[in-house]
Amino acid sequence: MSSLGKLYGVGIGPGDTELLTIKAVNVLNSVEVIFTPRAAPTRDSIARKIIEPVLDNKKKIKELTFPMTKQKEELEYYWAEAASEVENVLKEGKNAAFVTLGDPFLYSTFIYLYRKIRERNPLVEIVTLPGISSIFASASAAGIPIASGSEKVAIIPLSRDVNQIKPYLDMFDTIFILKVGDKLQDLVDLLSRLELADKSVLVQKVSQAGLQKVIRNLPELREDELREVGYLSTVIVKKA
Repeated sequence: MSSLGKLYGVGIGPGDTELLTIKAVNVLNSVEVIFTPRAAPTRDSIARKIIEPVLDNKKKIKELTFPMTKQKEELEYYWAEAASEVENVLKEGKNAAFVTLGDPFLYSTFIYLYRKIRERNPLVEIVTLPGISSIFASASAAGIPIASGSEKVAIIPLSRDVNQIKPYLDMFDTIFILKVGDKLQDLVDLLSRLELADKSVLVQKVSQAGLQKVIRNLPELREDELREVGYLSTVIVKKA
């Protein structure tokens, strides 16, 4: 029986292929199989589009489905299916990489795969390569310093009840609000009540060619503009 292959969790940044690290490109071109995530079998993989320009062999890509749902049983099924596919490759002695937007250990699909494989097969060697997070890319796009001196920073995924983030808005100097999507109107209303709307910036699809938007006048957004805000959006609140 051949020895187990090695698995790499590769952060590929927020969208711009040129933000891939040199190490990430080298690893992707060295492994036998690359796994990319997609939200559904009929959906294109954003991660695949990002890495394809730097690959010397596109035939080694396999797509894994990770549905956008909060149903735990459904998620567990897909995590287990993905882990099985990856393990089958590793058991053949082949090295593989799983690519993920941003950084592998920050609100990433890779975390669920990592945990599942660790649980099922502790002997698998897993190496994680950091990537540029959308948080850092959004701050750069908006020209907002993340922190200086003793300033405190919070990173918060937005819940259905946007009022839950109010304590963080009170306590921290810079607040990154992720996964905004269709909750933007409620968020803007909250920021306006707290007199923070004029200190907030929305960054959409950061670093993606022709798609990136940096919006500073949040209370002036039209209804159709509010509807256009997708999952890949970040609101930065800078109080100082």
